[in-house]
Formats: sequence, C-alpha cells, structure tokens
Amino acid sequence: MLNHLREIRYQEGRRDQQAGCLPKRQDSAYLEGYLKDRPEGLDDIIQYFSTVEAFLNWRNKTSDRLK
Repeated sequence: MLNHLREIRYQEGRRDQQAGCLPKRQDSAYLEGYLKDRPEGLDDIIQYFSTVEAFLNWRNKTSDRLK
C-alpha cells in the first residue's frame, strides 16, 4: 500500500514537471518525480573543477570550439 502511494506521488511530480507547473507538494516522492531528468545546473558541473577560474577557462574553450 505504501509503495502504491509513493508511486502515485512520484507520477504527480512527473506530470507537474512536464506540464511546466511549479512544485505543489513537499513530499519526497513527489519532488523526486518532479526533479527527474531536469538539468542539474552549475553546481553539479563546477564540482569537477578545482577553482572557478578553471571552470571559466574550460567553458570559454568549449564555447570557442562550438563557434
């Protein structure tokens, strides 16, 4: 029964995220579904660099290659 409720909350989070709605609940299963497959942002990327300057150098080199 508990797993069924968790799955329902998870699916509600997925539907709201896909519809572009802001999160409506603070339930962990709902938020897990809501955040699934979303870009993780700068904090997740920058953790692999020793300094902010190293990150900026990498980003500038990457953007120059794409031009």
